[in-house]
Order: sequence, then C-alpha cells, then structure tokens
Amino acid sequence: MPAYRRLFSPLMVGGFQLPNRVMMPSMGSNLADAKGMVTPAMLDYYAARAEGGPGLMVVEAACVHPSGRVIEHHFMCHDAGTLDGMRRLADAVKAHGVIAVVQIIHGGRNAHPRLVGELLAPSALRGPTAKVAPRAMTRLEIEAMVECFARAAERVVEAGFDGVEIHAAHEYLLHQFLTPYCNLRQDDYGGDLAGRARLALQVAEAVRAEIGPDKMLIYRVSGDDHVRNGIHPDQAAEIAKLLEKAGADLISVTGGVYETPHLVVPPLPMPMGTHLPAAEVVKRAVGVPVAAAGRVRKAAQAEEALEKVDLIACGRAFLADPLWLKKSAQGREESIRTCIGCNQGCIDRVLEGLAITCVSNPWLGREAERAALSPARHPAEVVVIGGGLAGMEAARSLGALGHRVLLFEAGPRLGGQLLLSAVPPGKEEFLELLAYYENSLAALPNVDIRLETKASVAEICVLKPEAVVVATGSEPVLPRIPGADQAPIVSARNVLAGNAQVGRRVAVLGGGNLGSEVAHYLATKGHDVCIIELGLGIASDLGPARRYLLRRELGERKIRRHMRSQVRRLFPDRVSFLHIMPDGTRQPTELGPFDTFVAALGSRPRESLFLALEPKVNAIFIIGDALSPARMGDATSEGARTAAAIHRLSQEGKLEAPVKAVC
Repeated sequence: MPAYRRLFSPLMVGGFQLPNRVMMPSMGSNLADAKGMVTPAMLDYYAARAEGGPGLMVVEAACVHPSGRVIEHHFMCHDAGTLDGMRRLADAVKAHGVIAVVQIIHGGRNAHPRLVGELLAPSALRGPTAKVAPRAMTRLEIEAMVECFARAAERVVEAGFDGVEIHAAHEYLLHQFLTPYCNLRQDDYGGDLAGRARLALQVAEAVRAEIGPDKMLIYRVSGDDHVRNGIHPDQAAEIAKLLEKAGADLISVTGGVYETPHLVVPPLPMPMGTHLPAAEVVKRAVGVPVAAAGRVRKAAQAEEALEKVDLIACGRAFLADPLWLKKSAQGREESIRTCIGCNQGCIDRVLEGLAITCVSNPWLGREAERAALSPARHPAEVVVIGGGLAGMEAARSLGALGHRVLLFEAGPRLGGQLLLSAVPPGKEEFLELLAYYENSLAALPNVDIRLETKASVAEICVLKPEAVVVATGSEPVLPRIPGADQAPIVSARNVLAGNAQVGRRVAVLGGGNLGSEVAHYLATKGHDVCIIELGLGIASDLGPARRYLLRRELGERKIRRHMRSQVRRLFPDRVSFLHIMPDGTRQPTELGPFDTFVAALGSRPRESLFLALEPKVNAIFIIGDALSPARMGDATSEGARTAAAIHRLSQEGKLEAPVKAVC
C-alpha cells in the first residue's frame, strides 16, 4: 500500500478530477504592483508553487471593486485592464498542469481606510479592532456589488483559470452579511438566516451564470466565527446547504474573525486542524466535497485530517517549501523546509504592507534570483563564523552552490538563539527548522562544521579564505541604572538556556516578545512573575495572532503587567520605576519583594571579531544579529543574499586576493 493513501488519491470537484487531496489556499502576498496588477515576482512565486503539484491551487484574493482593497498591493480583478496580467498568471500556473482558480473578494468594513476612503458594510457597525466605522450599504449598492462579483468571475475564467472561489469568511463583506456578529439589518438582507444569506446566494447564482456549468465554483465559508453572536458550525452547515443548491462545487471551511486573529491564520501553539471540527459538521450536511484549513503542515497531518474531510488546505507549507508535497510522495521528507507557524514573514508582513517572505524559505518572492544561480564553476573557500540561523543559511546556500565552506560554531550545537526560541511553552516546532539545517548541512560533503570551536583572527589569517561571513550574533543588554550591580539580575537568554538561578518571585524588565515569553515560561514553572514594560503594550513587537495568544496566556497565568513604566533603580529585593498614568500624570512606584530580576531589554551586536578582521580580509560580510539585532526572517534572508553575493563574485573572478598583506 502506498504511503499517504488518502492524500494521493484523486477527487472529483465539479467536472474536474484533482490528482491529490491537497489544496493550496489563497494567501495574500503583496507581490502585485501598486495598482494591483500582476508582476514578474508574482508570476515566479505562483509558478514555483504550481511546480510543487497541489491538487488544486487557489490564487490569492482578487478584489472585485476598488472600495474593497484590504492590503497595500491588493491583487485586483475589477476591470478589463487586469485581464492581461491574469492571463500571464494563468499561463504560468497552468504550464505545470495544475487546476487553478482565483479567489474573489471585497473587504467590506475591513478594507483599508487609507486605501479606499469610505468603508462599506451591511451595517454601520465598527468592528472591535477597527478605527473607522463603515457606512451601511443601500439596496442599489448591494445589487451593484453582485454585478461586481459576476464581472470579476467572468474575467477570471476569460483569463484561462478553471473557476473562482468566492470568499465569504474572515469578516470580509459577504461574511459580514452572513453573520449576525456584523449584520444588524432589518430589510431583506438581514434578520434571519435566509435574509443574511441572500447576498451570498445572489452572488453564487450570478457567478455561476457567468462562468457556466463547466467551471469550478468554490465557496469559502466560516465554519465557526468563535465570537459571541457569530456563526457556529450548525449555522455554517445550513449556509453550506443553501450554497450547494446555488451551484457551489466545493465548500471550503475556515473560521475566525478580526477579533480572533489566532484562528484566521493560526500560529503555533495552535493545534493541527483548527477548523476540522466545524468542517465535519458541514460535510454531514452537503453532498459536494468539503475542504478544511488550519495549521496542517505535513503529509502525515494531512493524511490524518482526510479521515474527516475530502480536501485539506495547506497554505504556509507551500511558502516554506514549494516542493513539500512532491518530496513527501518521494519519501524525502527530511529535506523539507517545514513551516514553523511563526507568521512573521507571511501574514505579519503582508498586514504591514510589505511583500510576503518566509523565515524558513529566504528565497520566497525571489524565485527568479535563485533560479539564476547556477552551480559554481570556480568553487571558493569560504569561512562562516557562527552557527545560528544566519550562519547556517549562508553555509547551506554556499555549500549547495558548490563552494567549500568551513563553519565555526563556539557552542556544542548549531542553532544559536533558535535553540532558545524553542524553549517557551508551545514553541517546540522551532526545532524542526534546526533539524532541517542540520540534515541539509550534513548532506553537503563540501561543508565542514567545527563545533565548540571559537574562530580567531590569527586562525582566519592562516586559513586565508577567499571570503569570510561573520554571523556571531548578539549579546543581551543589561540595565545600567543605579543599583544594578547590587541586584540579583540575570538575562532572559540565560534563563531560557538553563544557565541562571531564578528565585520564586520574579520581575521581568521588558515586555516585548522575549520578556513576555520568558515570563510565560517562568510562570509555567511555578514562579510568581510580573512584567515591567516602558511601552504602551505587552508583546507589541509580535504580529496580531501571536500577540493575541501570548497576552491571553499571560492573563490566564495571572502574570501582573505594568506598562508605561520606566525603571529608575534596582534594590536587592525591589524595583523603583516611574509609571505614566493614562491621563499623562507621573507616579513614582516601588514593587517588591523580588528574588530575581530578569533583563529582557534587547541586545547589541557581537561585532568585535568582524571589526578586527575587516582591515585584514578583502571579502568580508557581516549578517544577522551581528549586523543589527532583527527578526528571524532577516537572519535567513541575509544568509541567502550574502551567499549569492559571494557566489557571483567568485564566478566573476573577483575573490583572487582575499587576505591583505597586514594579516
């Protein structure tokens, strides 16, 4: 019996036979241009994922009208001017034999006010996370919106796609009409379920009329809003039955709203199959196939989930490794870059208005650049100093291109701060990324790894490498305030590394990502913890989904939080800080007693080796936190970019005099 029997079995959806049960769902990329038109980067991005062979690909949400734009570079399908780009996109995807549709959407009250001006919605009801109240749509505007969806669908199939997916979830316009959470109307488009579903059904019927019976029509619905007065699974099942009658070939079940971001794009530690329970309820109600989404990252997980639904949506897995499905079929799963559920490069960046990236895959969005790197004709001798994320990626990329790499790591294991990142509760999956690097580097015979070996200037001068990459990371900042030298203070890193003695009563100085996570970690170990943070919020340097979950955990653990608080002095058992009240008044405050203070106040580059080597080595590069403390994605991206730069210099013969005479 072949591995993953369900996963690689065919499925009929409408008139199309899918070769497997994996759907790549719609994911915003911000790779379109400022007008929402297709770009070369967008073509390369989708072609790379089509090569991976999903049974069905859903191209990212295309907006049916300018008033519905949600993100900075929202892909558009609102007029005939979008046709040429969509044709090129369809050709790029279909060249790999993939069945592909385009998702069509209007943001409603969750469109971006700066991009669209006035917001439209079923009711003039401001969302809990929004800053601007929308205007309730008139009946004429509703009828015009039906026409917008129909015309958009017509363009999609004219461009060469196999159909459309209509987005009626995640608190966008059609979902806003469907759910009583957003819809307070008293006319034909509100009230009971039949009224709230009227617009969704009219859109389904109009779209089916335009695309004809032979094209695929998918409806993406919310199986559970997970909020009070929202759609619940039984209501979702009733909605799905209505949509099936209106012509839907496939019901794709997701869930969550803007108030519950951890359910829209679930990060770790959310469990696998977030929306499977709701999808099961929907599946029992309809005769057409049902798909489900929610943190399914691996073939084994998909195989398990397919006991309950017909098709499984695996989005971020295709970002981390476009070929993960083919590798799984070939039994090469150890070579897969897995998604670690951090959300940093994908949804977090897209919501910031930036192009999509991936911590696990530094070539995401740069596929053409990677494809242009042919194997080295003249392999270079390269030394990489530091085995954290940046150093590992630099060594792996250089080794894969054929260069000879010597990697120095002062510690007993590769990983650097990635090892510490996996210590807080629920973050064990981060170690899967480390396992990928360890496996990949071990498979490269031209990469020599020397653990527990600290590189020196003298040794580098003796080795005479053609290029040196310094990825020595950073070191924690300890407070320089009165009393710090007399207080029992340790760094958050040492706490996570298990190298610090921590008493029962703990004050964590700094409430960013690191401080919040070390506070959570200590609380799970039975410590009494409080956080003192200078800024306005806790974990404010995290994206919305991870921030929501972490703040919820801190609350459940009853971790006290003091925001807008500047630490002024430490004592052996207490802390003095200046608290800025919401009205702007200042309040000197003392807290205690404490047994231990944990510093989570940021870090500074560990750059001394680079500064010593820079005058002696011609081709020297500094990356990762050694350059400037930043995010994980910056580390992997800089590692890959630096490897590409060294590769180009080598092939151009520009690494011939690597070591200066003064060495």
